[in-house]
Amino acid sequence: MANSASATIRNRPYRSHRVPACTRCRARKIRCQIDIPNESCLFCRERRLKCQYVETQTGSTVGVEDGGLKQSKRARVNSNNENGDTIIARPLSAPTLQQPSSSSSASIMLAPHVAEDVDILERHISRHRPPEGDGSGPYRTLFNDSANPIVYLSVPRYRAGLQPELGAGKEQLEVVEQILGPFKQEVVDLYFTHIHPNFPILDEDTCSTIGKGSIERVSRALACVIYAIAAPHWRKSETLKLHPKPDAYYMWNKGISSLLEDFLSPSLATVAASILDQIGRPSTSIVGNILLNGRTVSLAQIFGLNRDPTKWAVSENEKCTRIRLWWGVLINDYWSSISYGAPPHVAKGFYDVPIPTLDTLVSAKSTIDQKQASTCFIHLCALTELLGDILPLVFNVRNDPDQLERSVKRLRGVMNDKESKLPEWLPLPYRQGSSNLWLCFLSIRLLLCRLALRVAILKGDHDLQSVRLGELSVSSAAVLDFVLFFGQSQFNDFWFAYAGHMLVQATMVSLRCTVEAKDLKDRHVSIARLERVMAHIQSARDDYDWDIANLCLERCSSSVSKMASLADQEPPAPTELVESTVTTIDESVPAPALDDPSFLLSDMLDANQFDFSWEALWDTPSGLPNFCAE
Repeated sequence: MANSASATIRNRPYRSHRVPACTRCRARKIRCQIDIPNESCLFCRERRLKCQYVETQTGSTVGVEDGGLKQSKRARVNSNNENGDTIIARPLSAPTLQQPSSSSSASIMLAPHVAEDVDILERHISRHRPPEGDGSGPYRTLFNDSANPIVYLSVPRYRAGLQPELGAGKEQLEVVEQILGPFKQEVVDLYFTHIHPNFPILDEDTCSTIGKGSIERVSRALACVIYAIAAPHWRKSETLKLHPKPDAYYMWNKGISSLLEDFLSPSLATVAASILDQIGRPSTSIVGNILLNGRTVSLAQIFGLNRDPTKWAVSENEKCTRIRLWWGVLINDYWSSISYGAPPHVAKGFYDVPIPTLDTLVSAKSTIDQKQASTCFIHLCALTELLGDILPLVFNVRNDPDQLERSVKRLRGVMNDKESKLPEWLPLPYRQGSSNLWLCFLSIRLLLCRLALRVAILKGDHDLQSVRLGELSVSSAAVLDFVLFFGQSQFNDFWFAYAGHMLVQATMVSLRCTVEAKDLKDRHVSIARLERVMAHIQSARDDYDWDIANLCLERCSSSVSKMASLADQEPPAPTELVESTVTTIDESVPAPALDDPSFLLSDMLDANQFDFSWEALWDTPSGLPNFCAE
């Protein structure tokens, strides 16, 4: 489509082949006058019609033109005429599904009940439409299925009277590129080495454009976010580590600023930039991420990313792009929900997009490491689907104990099946992306154990509650033991921002189980493990700049220290002989510190440090009748 940033054309060159006339003007042999860029010609606009163009060549496909994808040669803008003046190329084929951000219109998906009515009406009109009649209109049907048609509606992209400035993010991108100086391409290479193989939401054409040094051809917001998400890996480049590292927080501030501007005139590139922003590290604004996630989900749904495009009348590139973007949106929605404590925006039955396959994610030239990383992304999509089944049980405030128990049992079977399909994790040989994947799996298992404990609490079965508490302790210990296996390769691996929250939750569950443990030996073992974890991730942050540890150290290190100091005040575990003596004759032995009735958890753990409620954390029936996950 025409780009309004180009020079305005007031008069179309007479009998121009470079800028062809529309069908109606050619049929009437009148001049096709283009006086407003990106709009119909004067003749069609006066009749409230859209210009039509005859397909004179073959081989063109409908692709996503969202400001972030490379346009086809036939739809290229900013051509030059014989006099050297810039002109706007007119399309020779049907308009694309998603227009660039500079376009005044956008295509949104109609609701199923409305699409069915529109499809029937359009079918009837098309049978009685004369050959020279209008065949465009505001509606476009992409999937002619009478039972489930897919219809898009063309609407204004921005609010009337509030046209945004052209080129959202221009100032921010200029500042970021000025900071990076001659190392812009080096930072882009870091993105394709450490981010894209593990989270491949950008299509091959866009990656090819950016990789060849033409990042200016993608949307400015997407370019800013790519620079920001890659900059934390600065010291992993042999060239960049010799130079000062730019401030990551300043880079992210510029990236989010450009992204918020892009939301005033959004496109699919806006969705891609928002997805990368939410998984980026370091993550500092929880409230901002929650709000951004809601915006992104809404935008993805009105663009129809939640529907299966495999049978639509669009290009293969657009189909793959839409599938990639939707799974990026869904991963952010579900994992941010369990990390931040807000219910998810997407219900399980509201989408039918298939999980991407390895063939659609990697090219023939991809290395073994890249294929392994993309395989982990596919498994992450499968785990995300499982998490989508669990989240309604977590946030349901009217759970029935018996039904909840049956659901947990079923989901545990599904989880075991998923575990058997996951790629094997070993410290050596190192497999890219596997550490983040397995941490996600262990966190889901921990969440199911919490639900099982909730069932026991709702039933009031104290014996079952004791058993479930033991299972919860084992699950949290599994997460912490997994982290203790990490070495330099794992710390330098791909991690999305939610990993920090999962580490916090595992640590807090372990602290809870330590407090409620009856056996002194179990308490000391648990506290010793927690101290090793704190020391281990502290070392990882200092030596390898592993910012995932920041949140856990900030929220849990003081609690672990207080717990350890209280444990030191307890007497050593007695032998059987001493224990029998104490129980028979000595009643003056003081109670252990953690069992002292005057001991208050609030003296040791500051509830104000956490985003979730204190009652939800400890999961006590008297404190919170209805379960709510952190």
